[in-house]
Amino acid sequence: MSQQSKAIIAVIMVLIFVGSTIGLVFTLSAKQTVASKEAKLEVDLYVRPEVITGAYKIYGDNSQNWWLANTKIKNTGSTVVRNFKISYKIEGYCDWTSSEIYPLILPGETVRDYCWPNFKSSDMKEITTKTPAELTMRYEYDGIPQPVEKQEKFFFLGKNDFIWTYIKDEDLFTFQDINDNYPLLAAFVTKNDETVQAVSKAITGGLAPGDDQDTYLALVRTFYALRNAGIKYVYEPAVLEAKTFGQYIQYPADTINRMAGTCMDLAILFCALLEAVSIRTFIFLIPGHAIPAVYLPDSGDILPIESTFMDVEFVHTHYSGVSPEVSADECIDISIDIILKYLKEGECVMVDVEEMWQSGVVPSW
Repeated sequence: MSQQSKAIIAVIMVLIFVGSTIGLVFTLSAKQTVASKEAKLEVDLYVRPEVITGAYKIYGDNSQNWWLANTKIKNTGSTVVRNFKISYKIEGYCDWTSSEIYPLILPGETVRDYCWPNFKSSDMKEITTKTPAELTMRYEYDGIPQPVEKQEKFFFLGKNDFIWTYIKDEDLFTFQDINDNYPLLAAFVTKNDETVQAVSKAITGGLAPGDDQDTYLALVRTFYALRNAGIKYVYEPAVLEAKTFGQYIQYPADTINRMAGTCMDLAILFCALLEAVSIRTFIFLIPGHAIPAVYLPDSGDILPIESTFMDVEFVHTHYSGVSPEVSADECIDISIDIILKYLKEGECVMVDVEEMWQSGVVPSW
């Protein structure tokens, strides 16, 4: 082989080596570029620690703010996430639900997704004590080999149990914060209960009041009827003013059968008996206390009454400055003064029972 041929071959070999090296560098660089553009997501699941079983329907209403769980999805990468799919399941209570698809999640974008489960009345009726459950959240998107699942445990409360707020202790600043779940009390006002219907008809004759005077008379009649029946007020330490976890609440029929109840139980009983004859009712909450009230259809005024004072023995052993008979009118005046005082101090909230029923805060039992 001539020197010229050898030189040509050497040049060709060098070019092949250089080309191979460049190709390898390009391939590695391309792989690194693809790797750097892989989707990166932070997916954080939050589940409410407890479900108020008596108000279970509200957790399935996506027009309300009482979702069971929410998921924070943040794209922390540099490429678009495509076709993100998410759904939830509560084993034994609810199959895959609240399924959503997000076609695009841009780099830096954060998405909030919510779980609105539809629980069965038959399942909720069976829950009488605090019961553990587990929620599974599953998601997938283009580019991952299989769906990802996360689980969080929570509890169904017994159907008589009520938790006042889901807000964390460090975020509680106002009276309303401490009692953030107060609208859900409307679920305990069971006007259609057979016992409630029977007692209400016995008190009012089953006739719906037509004006302010009739409504006032129905309120006063209910007050005296319960007093004459011997229903007692069961005193308990203040719970609404403290950052208390929860409270056991009786349904109206329970209070009638036991012939006793707390201020909350009595307020709920009053509302149920009056709603049974189509009188619109409210519950005022102040620190440590609950007061029922009725709507006067002509004037538009709201008339409260101190329901615990139906127990005359309790009044005379705990309070001074009241008359021996502790009349219904006196109890109306006392409750108005109390409510006005706490309204000025910003420590009063009001449950509009019928408004919350319309929002789905009503049990099926």
